[in-house]
Amino acid sequence: MALADAIKQHAWKPLALVIFVWLQYQLWFDDTGVLANYALSDQIENQSELNRASKARNQVLEEEIWAIKSGMESIEAKARKELGMVKEGETFFIIVDPDNKHE
Repeated sequence: MALADAIKQHAWKPLALVIFVWLQYQLWFDDTGVLANYALSDQIENQSELNRASKARNQVLEEEIWAIKSGMESIEAKARKELGMVKEGETFFIIVDPDNKHE
């Protein structure tokens, strides 16, 4: 009878161990666990940096759009800078540096 009582008294321990291991697995390795949380935090930080860069780029584009809508001066400046526009009656000069030799 003593053996049966000892088995009954300690029968819950393997079940408790299995439950404990299962809970630890869920805590650390599950989709909502600690490791997944760290990975998600890194993804959030990376996306935040991308969002900041996009906001800065969008701000520049908005300012450019506003400048183009506001008048012809900005369009002319953009054409002169990017397309090399020369007005009628103007003379275009290219100054060559004699020390700068291109091979």
